Order: sequence, then structure tokens, then C-alpha cells
Amino acid sequence: MTKDCHEGRGRKIRRVPGYLAIIAGKDEYLVDRDGRACFEKAQQAAGAEAEAEVITGQIIRVEDARPLEVQFTESVKTLSMFGTRRVIWLRNFNLVADTVQARSEEVKKSLAHMLKAVVEADPSVSIVISATPYDGRRKDLSALKTAAHDFILHASPSKGLFDKSDVQADAQVAMAVERFKSLGVKAERGVPEILVGRVGQSTRLVLGECEKLAIYVGPGGTIKEADVHRIVPTFGEGEFFEPIEALAARDLKWGMESLDRYFFNEDSSRPLLTVLQNRLRLLIQVRCLADSGDFRLTEDGLPKGQFEAASGRHGPTFGSAAKSSANLFSQNAWYVSSKVAPAAARYTLAELVDLQLACADCFDASNRGEDESSVRALFLRALAVKRSA
Repeated sequence: MTKDCHEGRGRKIRRVPGYLAIIAGKDEYLVDRDGRACFEKAQQAAGAEAEAEVITGQIIRVEDARPLEVQFTESVKTLSMFGTRRVIWLRNFNLVADTVQARSEEVKKSLAHMLKAVVEADPSVSIVISATPYDGRRKDLSALKTAAHDFILHASPSKGLFDKSDVQADAQVAMAVERFKSLGVKAERGVPEILVGRVGQSTRLVLGECEKLAIYVGPGGTIKEADVHRIVPTFGEGEFFEPIEALAARDLKWGMESLDRYFFNEDSSRPLLTVLQNRLRLLIQVRCLADSGDFRLTEDGLPKGQFEAASGRHGPTFGSAAKSSANLFSQNAWYVSSKVAPAAARYTLAELVDLQLACADCFDASNRGEDESSVRALFLRALAVKRSA
């Protein structure tokens, strides 16, 4: 017997599945969409005679993990009697989520057994795992990255709206634009971004609200920013308040109606005032730069590239790049150019300063329990009377 044969007899042969795809993330819609695409890809590659199986990978209780482990591992190890290929999709797998159940030792043990079965699968078996919600701190699935033919990890939604780099938000805006086109409606500048800002934690909600807005304006209609604020609810911990957008639009009727809706649900004006003050800090900076000739303001905002050019000239003067309403150039360029700047074209610097001072008065009024009346007075003064200088 040759030396090579001796070495071959002692070497453990590593078996891997014929195809392995791992898709993970917190956005259930994106994970499921890509999981289905990989499943269909694997089925096509396996041929028409292949056996396909979808296993629900969700557990509700810790005790559910062991039966899921048995079902999955038996499915992976069971080969076809007729030599045909098998394709298995472990769908909505949540043993890698940030939950009490997923952190239990019993569940971790079942998870380890399942992933061991994956890497030891016969080459005639193809496996797709779509895991959601996914705890990015977990290393269980990422350890299989080198063995996977397709490994897709969706970025988590940004913690703050309009952060400078938010891959998921950018993708959702593009999907919203395409969905509006497919539904036969138009959207004003900034509408897709505002929509994503309100419900961007969920792609399924973004696309669902696109359809709602399309029905609202009708075939061939144009969706306005006010339409989004009127009929699209804020999802999760959104910081957008309809009254602020009405104030920015300098629309008295919309402003008073939006306050009706706000105070129907809220007793305190403080959350609204906090966001308004942050917006006013940015508006005052934009207005100052416009008055000095650095910005050319229009009702549509800033022309493309103006924000970046001004940032190069004045950015160092503003100091730290940490995101803050006190530093205009720490903000997202689209947010300032298309969302903040249009309001600066509708107000003078004196009016914006008056509004900022009025916010402080409203905080004092809140201490006296005069939340709604003080804010309504602020809106009436700002929207009913236009100060020229």
C-alpha cells in the first residue's frame, strides 16, 4: 500500500452540502425575499426531479428547539431512495435572535447540533437558511461564511434617521420610487425619503404604505409630502411630527389640523418642542449661510452640490463632526438640502429667531400645564403673520 493510501485512510473526509445559502438580518421582508430567491436558485440547479422541503425555523418556547433540531437534522440526513437531489429551506430561523429563548443553553445546544448537520450534509443536499430577527453579535452563522456559496447579511436599520450612511434606507428609498412607478403615480421631491423616515424599520411597511398612498391620490395622481404625514403612521421610535412639517411648509390650515391630531394622542408638548428646536437650530444656520451668499435657497431646497461645497469651506469652523443640530455640516446632505432648506426659504432670519425664543416660552408654559394653548399660539403667530425683516 502506498504512502498516499495510508494518508488517505487516516484523513477525515469533510462533507459539505452541494449548495449552502445563509441570509440573515432584522428586516423580515428582505431576508425572506432573498431566502426565496436562493431557494428557487437551488431548486433550479438541482433539477426538476429534486425533492424540496420548507421547514419553519421559528420557536416560541425553549422546549420548541429540540423538536425543530430533530426535524431539521433528520431531513438533512435523509437521502433520496432514487438518488435525486434534495433542497431544504430552513425559513424564518430565530434561534440566533436577541431573545431570552435564543440565549438559553438548551437552545444553544440545539443550534450547535443543527449547524453541525449543515456542514456534514451530503453533497446531494442543498440548504438555505434565512434567519430573522438576527442578533449581529452572534457568531454562529458567520462561522459558516467560508462554507456558504451565498452569504447575505442585511445591514440593520440606522439608529438615527438620515444618518450619513444608511444602506438599508438608501435601498428602501429606491424600492419606494420603483413601487410608485409601477403603481402609476408620481411623488413630489423628498416623498420617498419622508416615507422611509416614518416606517423605515420595516421594508414590508414601506411598500405597503406606498400602495396606500397610491390609492389615496388615485391613478396618475401626485403624492405630496403632506399626504405622507396625514395618512402614514410613524413606526417604532420615529422622531417626525406632522406639525413641524406644516410649520416648515408655512401652511396655517394644515398646521392647526396637525395640532388637533397631535394633541388628540399626546398630553405633553415637550417631545414636539424638542424636535422643533432641533429643526430651528439647523434652519437658522441655513438661513445665515443663505444671507451671506453661501447658499442659493429655493422652495425646493438647495441645488445639488451646494451643501458639500459649503461644508468644505465652513465645516472646520463648526468643529466636531459628531452628529448634532448645533452643527449643520454633521447632518446628512440630502436631509439638509431637500428637507430642511425649503423652510429656510419661507422664513426670514428674524422670524426663525423669534420661533426659537417662542419655543423656550412654550417650555415654561408646559410647566404650568398650558401645553396645547401655548403651542397653538406659537403656530398662529408664525403662520398667520409674516414678518418682513
